[in-house]
Amino acid sequence: PFAVLGDFNVIPTDEDVWDIAAFTGSTHVTEPERTALATLRETGLTDVYPRALKYEVPYTYWDYRALAFPKNRGQRIDLVYADAAFADAVTDAYVDRNERKGTGASDHAPVVVDLALDS
Repeated sequence: PFAVLGDFNVIPTDEDVWDIAAFTGSTHVTEPERTALATLRETGLTDVYPRALKYEVPYTYWDYRALAFPKNRGQRIDLVYADAAFADAVTDAYVDRNERKGTGASDHAPVVVDLALDS
């Protein structure tokens, strides 16, 4: 089982950002970026979509400016793409928003994926 994961800096769909109008024509949502991401998924990988906790969309990034985090003006740009064996072993996935809180925290929150792998 394997996964390709990390900060892709690409918003996969319009629903993965707090306001698509604020990003149209900007980075993270351009056609070349989204096409490259789609090409990766077309290799047979599955998007391990985190379950919603506090809000409907599990954003992973919030700008430091304009109170974006408390206002939940975020983006889902930290992604987990898994092969079938990895995806079948996922028992839970969520964004750990607590890691984004506080002084000196990253502007990203980690995606936590729990697995039940056979030995």
